Amino acid sequence: MSAAGIGLYSIGVRGMDVPELLAWAGAHGVPFVHLRGGPRGFDLARQDPEVLAHWRRCGEWFVPVTGVTADLDLAGLFASSVPERVRARAELELLVTAGAAIGAGWVRLLGRAVPRGPLLEAMLTGELPTVRLPLLVELHHPGWLAPAALGALETLLARWPRLRVLADTSQLAAALPSAGGDGDAALERVLVLSRVLHLSDDGRGLDTAGRALVAERARDRIGGGQGIEVAVEWTGQPRTAQACLDRHQDAFRWWAKRAPTPPRRP
Repeated sequence: MSAAGIGLYSIGVRGMDVPELLAWAGAHGVPFVHLRGGPRGFDLARQDPEVLAHWRRCGEWFVPVTGVTADLDLAGLFASSVPERVRARAELELLVTAGAAIGAGWVRLLGRAVPRGPLLEAMLTGELPTVRLPLLVELHHPGWLAPAALGALETLLARWPRLRVLADTSQLAAALPSAGGDGDAALERVLVLSRVLHLSDDGRGLDTAGRALVAERARDRIGGGQGIEVAVEWTGQPRTAQACLDRHQDAFRWWAKRAPTPPRRP
């Protein structure tokens, strides 16, 4: 992975529609975009087919949309309430269909709940919906690196090979304390399951200790041949095009200058 291969998550810039966003990204050398696809973003599931076809053409003209993010939570697909579960699965199907229509290669789900108790039982005995695109779960709970939670994650992903992880440097840095003294090993166990990395910047930069560690470990895995797609997630203020571009360029330089971490003993 070179610095030139760092994309951009659309959450970082406001005030543009999709064609304008893709044209702007292409004009500034951004190689690909992750699109915020749920109702809090561009609401792909409720766009007309003609609009989606136009957005796909814009991706071909300017820069591609390689993945889209949902506002859906993985836990919602296994909710004990049948209406809630049916709604979540129907929304996922619509979003995946729309994502595929614009050329995306995956859909991200939120992981705001650590599976335990009835939720874990539902996940272990139920089935993940079969959809057209692979699904990535972003671990949005500070307890995900605790031994029981990480073990449950590995068990679930072993059952569902088309479900993998979107590793966010901020979220994983916040979860490191839950691993106790085994944080480095726990982080490796998550990263081996990861297909996308978001370099997350909320205005404090990329170089805080926990975030830098996550990024460095991911970079090691990329250097070893693992396919991980890297993009910048700017969540600070202002969310203007220029501020977002500045943060992307900062990340470009930051990633390029990081010295590879020496191989560690097994």
